Amino acid sequence: MTGFIEKLHDPQNADTALCIEGDRLFCVGDLRSDIDRLCPTLSASSRIAIHCQSARLFLIAITAAWRAGATVIFPATDRPAYLDGIADQFDLYLDDTAILAKLAKGNDATLSTTLPAASDCRAVFFTSGSTGDAKPIAKTLALIEAEITIQEPLWQPHIPNGARIVGLVSHQHIYGLIFRIVWPVITSRVFTADPAPYWEMMQGDINNGDVLITSPAHLKNLHPDLAGVPRPSLIFSSGGPLDLAAATETTAMLGISPTEIYGSTETGGIAHRQQTGDNCPWHPLPGVDIGLNDARCLRVRAAHIAGDDWYQTEDIAKINDATGTFTLHGRADRVVKVEGKRISLGAVERHLRQSDMIEDAIALIPDDNDRRLGVVAVLSPAGRDMLADIGRFRMGRQLRREIAKFEDDAALPQRWRFVDRLPSDSQGKRPLHLLRALFADMEPVTPEIVIQNRDDDRVNLALRLPKDLLYFRGHFPGMPILPGVVQLHWAVDQAATLFDVPVTIGEVTQLKYRKPIAPGSKLMLELDCNRENRKIKFRYHSDAEGDHSSGILKWREAPS
Repeated sequence: MTGFIEKLHDPQNADTALCIEGDRLFCVGDLRSDIDRLCPTLSASSRIAIHCQSARLFLIAITAAWRAGATVIFPATDRPAYLDGIADQFDLYLDDTAILAKLAKGNDATLSTTLPAASDCRAVFFTSGSTGDAKPIAKTLALIEAEITIQEPLWQPHIPNGARIVGLVSHQHIYGLIFRIVWPVITSRVFTADPAPYWEMMQGDINNGDVLITSPAHLKNLHPDLAGVPRPSLIFSSGGPLDLAAATETTAMLGISPTEIYGSTETGGIAHRQQTGDNCPWHPLPGVDIGLNDARCLRVRAAHIAGDDWYQTEDIAKINDATGTFTLHGRADRVVKVEGKRISLGAVERHLRQSDMIEDAIALIPDDNDRRLGVVAVLSPAGRDMLADIGRFRMGRQLRREIAKFEDDAALPQRWRFVDRLPSDSQGKRPLHLLRALFADMEPVTPEIVIQNRDDDRVNLALRLPKDLLYFRGHFPGMPILPGVVQLHWAVDQAATLFDVPVTIGEVTQLKYRKPIAPGSKLMLELDCNRENRKIKFRYHSDAEGDHSSGILKWREAPS
């Protein structure tokens, strides 16, 4: 199989269609020309951080950087505070604007005709653990190509000629880089280059046989209109756990069961599965050996992971020796100390999931200064009925009794949050800060944020308003509704946090309150930031009622 760099530089491929951006189809030769212009402007000794909205510019930049001998740094986001935190990891930062400026300027320098070996094309990704600290993970293009070599034979028989690779996930992470960029280049499949993190942005542009690159966050939030789109040939999902309900709904709506890829930034792909029932096993990718350590944690070995060495994960697993498959049973490294005793958060979660009151749950320490154990739980229909009958306090006591059958007192949660779905970010992961936000005040003064999707400066927050929210008290007696000033405050507060803009708002325009918001409401808060004009549009809306309120926030320019 021809490598990524070679494929882009083979003159015979110059007229091969490669990506679609807007209404234009770009061929390999178009991208090669831009790579040749960008490469001489980059230093061979540089560590170059690249963050692009356009997958086309992203491909041009990473290829030019590798040709120049630079190490490519892949920031997880372009938010200023995040970049400041990893500033010591790179010497040059390129985004869409910077790349276009360099291409417009041009360069007449003579380029070497010698292409770099894939093993010399270095990359650094960033992942984070429960603390949220950015952790650098070094890779080479050779490891990525080795993974594609073993995966392509699995999927090629299912993909018709002319099928495109349509991406909803970010190419800044290893899953998106492999499936949206490197794989289509190596296999000469056309990929979509425009960012499309939401179904609404791309559902009108799906062709029969296309391959969809998604995350659990997308498949848990399917748009109703997807039932009428052409049928894809494959739907991939990775980056976090996909529950059976979402897999089943996706199959019913789009006509094919999603293919899940299990792995991590450190390992790349390890295994795959399509869920057809409870606890479906994972099938190791070809060439991946599996085993268990003494703590029953999965270890893996493959050419694209650690060569001949074993890589030890912290995922508790059970291997079926007869079939060579395995099932996963939580994490072994999620251990905390409560009252001086080591408590396995995974064990608490497993005990809760055995209850017919619980569909899913996450255990955590909500506050570093308060070591009481907390749980965010999704209740079953029976659990929701019980909650309505006995209230949150007694519901927590009931579930504590369930756990007490297995654990001592230190492992019994004292703080509870009941949500319709577990909060997750746009990559399908469940960051600690989103979970902790649900416990910010035991007498709730903020909505529960059950999911967050983000596309640069556009954010969608799904909110659930607790019936006992403080702001419903006395407004109004007998018919509580959410005050308009509170809606405005939430929009300002979320905008300040998410977009890193001043909290002080200079002006609010086009403010409209259309329909009241009642206790227990589920609604969306859309925030769209225009940094150039220092404006943020906000809109509260719900499926049941439509638009509730909207307006435009204008923040003051900082004094010089």
